[in-house]
Amino acid sequence: MISYTGIEINGDYSKLMGNHPTTGERLISEKHIDNVVIETFNKYLGDLISKIIIEWPYYDQDYLSTYYLHYAKKFRNFPKYCYRLHFISQKGDYCGYTVLRPVMYGKKFGRTYINPILFLKKTAYLMRGKYKVHLKGNEYTVKAFPWMMQDTDITICAHIAMWTVLKYYGNKFMNYVNPSIGDIVENVSENWGRKTPSIGLTPIQVSETLSRFGFYPIIRGGNKEKTNQLLDETMAYIESGIPVIAMSESKQHAFSIIGHGEINKTCLDDEDYVNKYREPETNFILHSKLINTVYAMDDNWFPYRRIDKYADSSSDVNYSMYEISYVVVPLYSRMQLEYHEVYSRFIGLVKFGDMKWEGTRVVRIYITSSNSLKEYYKNQEDVLPILKNVILHLNMSKFVWCIDTSEIEEYKEEKVSGKVIIDATAGTKDIEPWILMHDKEKIKYYDVVTDEKKIIKDVDITPYKEYIHNLDVVSSYGEEKHD
Repeated sequence: MISYTGIEINGDYSKLMGNHPTTGERLISEKHIDNVVIETFNKYLGDLISKIIIEWPYYDQDYLSTYYLHYAKKFRNFPKYCYRLHFISQKGDYCGYTVLRPVMYGKKFGRTYINPILFLKKTAYLMRGKYKVHLKGNEYTVKAFPWMMQDTDITICAHIAMWTVLKYYGNKFMNYVNPSIGDIVENVSENWGRKTPSIGLTPIQVSETLSRFGFYPIIRGGNKEKTNQLLDETMAYIESGIPVIAMSESKQHAFSIIGHGEINKTCLDDEDYVNKYREPETNFILHSKLINTVYAMDDNWFPYRRIDKYADSSSDVNYSMYEISYVVVPLYSRMQLEYHEVYSRFIGLVKFGDMKWEGTRVVRIYITSSNSLKEYYKNQEDVLPILKNVILHLNMSKFVWCIDTSEIEEYKEEKVSGKVIIDATAGTKDIEPWILMHDKEKIKYYDVVTDEKKIIKDVDITPYKEYIHNLDVVSSYGEEKHD
């Protein structure tokens, strides 16, 4: 029989190590819980949780996959069962759950889905999936990103980073599998050594493993002198709603990046800052230059840790964005044109094209699906009808690169006055991968059916609201406005 025991917490998580009020037995076996669990709850959840519901026994797919692969072969006895803890906030909301596994001390946390509003101190732009949870015959939904700890034996940080990304895709998109952590371990190439105990993974191994689950990954980085360009590229993929696996040589560590922090638009009022980051030949500033934090799922820390560009004592983790050496980007097969190719072509377009993108402009680069883009334009009342009509009826590839350009004051108001839409399936040597571009006076587009380039002149396009549908805008607990 499955038991559900509700414990009123109100800041005292040590109650979880106590006894059942009726039976007198331990609420949670000492094989499944330790002081690290209690300290973690105290530090990260504090008084935000009013009640925890303890579910026992819980058959966790991920733990069982490693149990049969590894723990069942050990001389020492390891239980098959786990506990699942459900979190209820002070407002009475269901906020998600974590699984407690009977593994080594300090590594008890298994599969975890918790709403990030409990952890954020400032507004963040995050990827989240909707996960259904069944509890005592009731169905709940939690908007979260997957997280768990490594057990340091069969799984290490790179395995967990891949797991977070693959579980996110497997839940959100029908054409991807939803693998267990054991499946991931089994799919790592043996050419680099035995699978268990693992001695660590390289970017190549991570890329090869992701390809076995249907992705077409790319590896970027490896040049310390080009870290700024790597961060710009990473931010473009994050803006696209694509989680990336980051690897740090200095820390010998891997983690997934799943969003970014607040956009510092006040920097645009600082003339010295603008002059420092403005491209001299094109007069544009990349949107990424205004963002100094990303959010990570790091198995060494509880979920949604903030990584700062310049780490200090207030940072969530003990490393900075500048310590990222490589990123592995899990692209879909139809995303063939890479960021650096899009970026270089755009620079050429601005320098030698005839679009009137004058003055200092802020530029944001991202991928999205053409269906989502068209749905967005359909519902925007402030878009010029002729521009809306062209975009809604234009043939596009399944995924497109978008480049939004805004004057500084427009950007502060989250508005766009220039746009380029690019075929994501274009070849790397394709000089003109453009599908559509516009400034305030002219629209140029390519009709794939007639193989013709067409121009609509003398239009009056007023700035319209920017597209941000790839990420959720999430506020801190008590200030939630967008959940």
